[in-house]
Amino acid sequence: MDSVDIFITSFREPLEQSCFSTYLSWLPPDLRKKNSQFIRWQDKHAHLLGKLLLDKALRRYQIKNDIWSLIDYTPYKRPYLKIKEYDFNISHSGDFVICAIGKNMKLGIDIEKNQKRNFNNFRNIMTSNQWDEIKNSSCSIKTFYKYWTIKESVIKADGRGFFVPLDKLEVKNNTVLLDDKLWFVNNIKFIDGYSLSLTTSVIATYKIHEVNFYNPEMVR
Repeated sequence: MDSVDIFITSFREPLEQSCFSTYLSWLPPDLRKKNSQFIRWQDKHAHLLGKLLLDKALRRYQIKNDIWSLIDYTPYKRPYLKIKEYDFNISHSGDFVICAIGKNMKLGIDIEKNQKRNFNNFRNIMTSNQWDEIKNSSCSIKTFYKYWTIKESVIKADGRGFFVPLDKLEVKNNTVLLDDKLWFVNNIKFIDGYSLSLTTSVIATYKIHEVNFYNPEMVR
């Protein structure tokens, strides 16, 4: 069975400046420039750590040389690898950044911190069945984010992002049918207060790898 590697890291406080600068120097000039445009340290860290996770993910697949030249973008601004047999996806929320990579498949991943929201503002992105389940759930926040992360991971795997009508995505037996294409979804059990979903174009298992960027000796 095909497998997806999921790399996860967390950042609850800023890295030491010297460490952050060293990591940033590993990125090409355009990505360093983009990082400098973020105001909040949290956004700078999320952007940088996402790229470092991708670097680590590719190294696991023995792709090491000039990896940034291998990345291109679709007309929908979805990043992809020019090495066609591989696909990757990055997501971040709260204190966590994740990167999923797989071979011979398309995939999407989404993580969301479970924050209180006015669910009525999101009624139009849910099917009637999903909305009923959310409203009647003993933990509406958890149920809402279950469907939210599934939908996000599906549209990221599909590649068109929010050009896909979210209210049309019905989940049945851990699958989502979109334009005659069947996607396989995994609602992954994560730490309390977060929801995590993985979508793949084939039935696949997954393995989670935790990375600690506060210990540079363990990174490469």
